[in-house]
Amino acid sequence: MGSEALKSPAICFCCLVIFGTLLDAATALNEPGIRLRLSERGLSYAATLAVDALARKVRDTTIPDQSGNVKTSVGKVDYELSGITIKRFSFSSSSVSVNPGVGLTWMLRDLEVAIQGNWRYNYKRGFIRIRDHGTFDGSVAQSAIDVSVTLGMDAAPGAGRPTIRSVGCDCRLGAIAIQLGGGASWLYNAFVGQLEGNIRRALQDAVCRRIRRAVDEDAGSSLSSLQVVVPVADDDLRLDLGLVEPPRFQPGSVEFPLKGQFVHGDDVTLGYPSTADPFQLVDSDQMVTIGISEYTLKTAGYVLFHRGLFRHNLTSADLSSTSERNFLSTSGTGLCFGRLVPAVGRRYPNATVELEMTATGPPDALISAKGVRIRASVSTTFRARPSDGSLFYLLAADVSATAGMTVTLGESALRGNLTGFVPAIVVTDSGVGSVDDSALQTVMKLAARLFVAPRLNEALQKGVAWSSFGKFRPANHRLETQSQFLQIHTDVIYEPGAE
Repeated sequence: MGSEALKSPAICFCCLVIFGTLLDAATALNEPGIRLRLSERGLSYAATLAVDALARKVRDTTIPDQSGNVKTSVGKVDYELSGITIKRFSFSSSSVSVNPGVGLTWMLRDLEVAIQGNWRYNYKRGFIRIRDHGTFDGSVAQSAIDVSVTLGMDAAPGAGRPTIRSVGCDCRLGAIAIQLGGGASWLYNAFVGQLEGNIRRALQDAVCRRIRRAVDEDAGSSLSSLQVVVPVADDDLRLDLGLVEPPRFQPGSVEFPLKGQFVHGDDVTLGYPSTADPFQLVDSDQMVTIGISEYTLKTAGYVLFHRGLFRHNLTSADLSSTSERNFLSTSGTGLCFGRLVPAVGRRYPNATVELEMTATGPPDALISAKGVRIRASVSTTFRARPSDGSLFYLLAADVSATAGMTVTLGESALRGNLTGFVPAIVVTDSGVGSVDDSALQTVMKLAARLFVAPRLNEALQKGVAWSSFGKFRPANHRLETQSQFLQIHTDVIYEPGAE
C-alpha cells in the first residue's frame, strides 16, 4: 500500500469489504453470479474503523508556514509561524450516509484537534529593533468534517477491480485557542487573535488535503493491486470475484455485483455455456449479506468437468470391505452383479465387474427454497475381469442421476453433503443379450452408496472458503436457500490480535 496507515486492518477491511473485498468485470456478463451487500449497520461499523485509521493518518500532518505582519498598539510586527504540526486529532462520533446512485459520505462530529508549532517575530521602530521566538500550542473543539467518496470499477479489460475517489471534503473547525510560550510571548498574546483565522483556514485545508490523499492515493493504490481471483479449495480451483459493474449505492446499503465464476488456476478465459440469471437479495439487518447463485455452482462443475475430474473406473480395489466388494462379483451372494444380471454370471463366473464411468457434461445445480439438487449424466461401460486378468466388454448404459445436497455454513467454509441418489438408467448396447434396466439401476444405486457419494462428500466436506476478512471474524452467520440462490447473512467482529 501507499502508506503505513493504509496497511492497517481497518483500511484493509474497507478495501476488502466497504470498498469491495471481492471484485473483475467481464462485459460478456449481464448479471452477477454473486451479490454482496453492506447494510447500514455494516457500513457504519466499517466507516468507524476506517475513520479511526484516517484520524491516525491526519496526526503529525504539517501545515504550511504562516508569515506576515499585524498592527498592534505599539506598531507593526512581522511574524512567522513554522513547524506547525497536528498532534491530536480525535472525534466523539462518526457515521456514514449513502448518497443513492452517487457514493458515500463519512461524517465526523465533535472533533478535537491540537496543534504545536514555533513562533518568531521581528519588531522595528526607528532605531529600536526587537526579535524573539518561542513555541505555541493550539486547540480546537466543536468541529466537524464531512468526506464524500465514490466507488467505481477499473475499466481496463480483465481488471474489474474497484476504484475509489474522493469527491468532497468539508472541514468546519471552531475557533482555535492559541497559547504562546517562551520569549516575549506577552507581545504575541496581545495580537494572536488576529492570526487565528489564518491558522484555522490553513488547518482546514491541510486536514482535507491529507484525508483526500489517503483516499485517492493510498486507498486507490491498494485497490489497484487487489487480488480478485482467489483460491477457495486448492491451488488450482479459484473463484473470480470481479465486479461486473460499479457498486450500486442504494438507500441504506451498498451492493457489489460480482462475477462469481470458478476458474482453473489463473485461466479466466474458459468459455461458459450460460450466463447468470437475475436474482435479488432478501433484505437483512445484519452487516453483510452474500448471495451465491446457481450459476456460480454450475461454473464449479463446468471447471471440474473440463479438468477431467468426473471420470473414474470403479473396481473392487476402490471398495474397502469384502461385503462391499461383493456387489461387483459375478458369483457372489445377495445383491451381486452376477445375480442381478444372470447372463453375466453364467458367461463369466468367478469374475469381477468394472464400471468405467464418464460424465457426458458438467453437472447441473438447482437451488430452491426447499434446498439444493444436483443433476448429472454419466456414460457407463461395464466390463468383466476374470481371475486371469483379461478384460471382456459386457454392455454400455446412459445414467441420468439426481441427488439432494445439504449445504451447511461453518465458521469459514461452505460445505455440502450429497443425499438421496436417484439414478435412471437406459442400456444403449449389450454384448450379453437382453438386460433389465431396473437391475442395472440397483447396481448404480449400490455404486453410488458405496463409492460415488462417499468420494464426492469427502471433497464437499473440505468446503469452499466463504470468509477471508483477515483480522475480522464473521459472527451470527446463517444460511438460507432462496429461489435460484443461496443467501448468507453475517455480522463481522474486529479482532486486532487475529492473523
